[in-house]
Amino acid sequence: MPGSTEAYTWIWVDASYLREQAQRCIRLARGCPHPPTAHQIEAIGVELMEKAAELDQLEREPGGETWSQS
Repeated sequence: MPGSTEAYTWIWVDASYLREQAQRCIRLARGCPHPPTAHQIEAIGVELMEKAAELDQLEREPGGETWSQS
């Protein structure tokens, strides 16, 4: 079990990364022969797409911080 002193690595995730992962989940779900598992994988893909949309919205809001590298 991880201890409280364990170091964590943080990564930056942007909307395009989340969309790529969501699309990967959808492709995996379509090829999965086990319907309950396919449904769960597809649900993860949908959730990732929703999170990507939320990040896009945060970037468009007035006064919102933009972290994209231009």
